[in-house]
Amino acid sequence: MPRWRKPLLNFLTTADDRTGALEVAGTIADEGFSVTAGSEITGGDCLVVDLRTRHASAAAAAQSVRNVHQTAARARCHKIDSVLRGNWPHEVKALVDMGFAIDVVPSFPDAGRRCRRGVVYVNDVPVAESTSAGDPLNPIKSSRPMELLRAAGCADRDVRVIDANDNNELAQAAQRCRTEGRMLVGPSGAIQAYAATFGRPRSPQKFLLEPPVLIVCGSLHPTSRSQIRHLHCPTYTLDEKFQISDRLCVLTTTEPTKTPDLNTAWATANALASRSKSTAPVGTLFIIGGDTATAILGNEPVEVLGNLQTAIPVAHRNGQLLVTKGGGIGKPDTLLDLLSA
Repeated sequence: MPRWRKPLLNFLTTADDRTGALEVAGTIADEGFSVTAGSEITGGDCLVVDLRTRHASAAAAAQSVRNVHQTAARARCHKIDSVLRGNWPHEVKALVDMGFAIDVVPSFPDAGRRCRRGVVYVNDVPVAESTSAGDPLNPIKSSRPMELLRAAGCADRDVRVIDANDNNELAQAAQRCRTEGRMLVGPSGAIQAYAATFGRPRSPQKFLLEPPVLIVCGSLHPTSRSQIRHLHCPTYTLDEKFQISDRLCVLTTTEPTKTPDLNTAWATANALASRSKSTAPVGTLFIIGGDTATAILGNEPVEVLGNLQTAIPVAHRNGQLLVTKGGGIGKPDTLLDLLSA
């Protein structure tokens, strides 16, 4: 085990991008924890750290997770993408090399993600055959987490991939992991099940989105693009002049004519951030896409209050509500339902 660094936290979780960090922070907050999400180590009850490793090299991702998990904590998890994108196999190997025994629990039934016989499914489709598989920056190479772990050189006896087909099986896997003193690695739903094993009092909150609402969408995922189209509200792209409406408007990007590279993706995210910051104040800022959230929030820590809906967290930020969502989260009518409530 590593030599621990202060501060001592009750619960420490890491994630590889900003929407993932906020998403898992929301699920942990729903289980009674006071949660701060950011990109730096601070004290407190529960801290979720955005490693920013989704697009990093494997070596850089491994070093980042090592650096953060030298921090003293009574319990810890690592959040991975629910469709297996990113450097998580290399991050798991780094954790094993530090001396942690790992349970990879790649299920989030409430979001349609299940692991059966070692295969991860999205709404009953193997993840490598799903609409997420062709992510231009993070293509999915296998539906079997163990294959991805082996490819990263991590086939250690201290790593297990655990099936969970429903929430009862997920709760059992999380309880077993905690009882045996292992570290859980998985999507937000699995980490929420782990947080629930602490048995803290829950006080569910109902969140009302303060108007006007500005949605900033940099995600190219078909799910989010479909959700935006279903809103039938004023929608502007970067090359258009726009103004905040009384109730709701969207700032997004045009569909690219070719697969964007990483530099183009970051430039677009930064352009969206710049335009959104130059607008009049809004009651609720709703960000879709991890790169966009990183560009807008930077290193800023936020207090995460809980979830508005499955995998859609709410936070306080400078007197306004902040809502974030990963590109592939939800159904075609998810945004319409949330904003019509």
